[in-house]
Amino acid sequence: MRTHILETSAGMTLKQVFKDEEINERIVLLPDDLMLGPLGNIFLKDVQEQRLQWWERIFSEEDKRIYMDFLHESYQNFNHWIQDITDKDSLLFWVGDSVTEYTGMMCLLAYLPDSIPVSVIMASSAYYKRYGGFKPFSAGEITPGKMLPLLEEAKSLSPRVREKYVNNWMQLLKDDGILRIRKNRQIEMVSEDYFDELILALAKKISHQKMYRNSNGFFPAMRLVGEVVGRSKQKIIDTFIEWRLRCLIQSGHLAYEGSLTSMRLYKIKPATD
Repeated sequence: MRTHILETSAGMTLKQVFKDEEINERIVLLPDDLMLGPLGNIFLKDVQEQRLQWWERIFSEEDKRIYMDFLHESYQNFNHWIQDITDKDSLLFWVGDSVTEYTGMMCLLAYLPDSIPVSVIMASSAYYKRYGGFKPFSAGEITPGKMLPLLEEAKSLSPRVREKYVNNWMQLLKDDGILRIRKNRQIEMVSEDYFDELILALAKKISHQKMYRNSNGFFPAMRLVGEVVGRSKQKIIDTFIEWRLRCLIQSGHLAYEGSLTSMRLYKIKPATD
């Protein structure tokens, strides 16, 4: 059976499409965002546990309640698929331009048997080639009605290209860090404070806006998180940026008022102008 492997939002969309069209092919969701956190063979329970513990450390109290059960369930479903996979299966990865999709694919390619046939839909470029106008950053940005035709864009992954992806993954393991970006068609490790310069620059800009004069420059943390996510050239989730806000508060670069249990409940400003 052919198995489609996608990040969560794209996978949920494709599941609905297959249900509507009565297509009987398996869909597996990447269990985790490997752009972030410690890396390793996620087929192994100890690596999964290490990643879950890392997420629990960086999540706000509210995000723990929202996401931790979901992550545990995602790994349970992933583990069921690992137990079921055989050499009679074939895999089709849907990969946009996001680091999340690339790292997910590279990780699985590194640890799955070479005997399993693999194909890839390069979702961002495939979408632009077929429809034009808009180039989605990830497969999750593609609307349901435009997903099925992209199956025609699936290409078999050659041994040479597969080796290139696996080598990139092995380099990430060697570099050892918690944040990856895409640069020059490679995934590279960067320092965890990679986004801090943008965060602080935007914090200063927003704090000086007229609407925040009466609040002594304090403004909602959610505003800054949204600005950073929207302006970043790298697709990054809001929970990571919010964690960086709390790190910058702890280091004295940002001042805050309110409760840090949720990004909805506190305001921030630069500690100094």
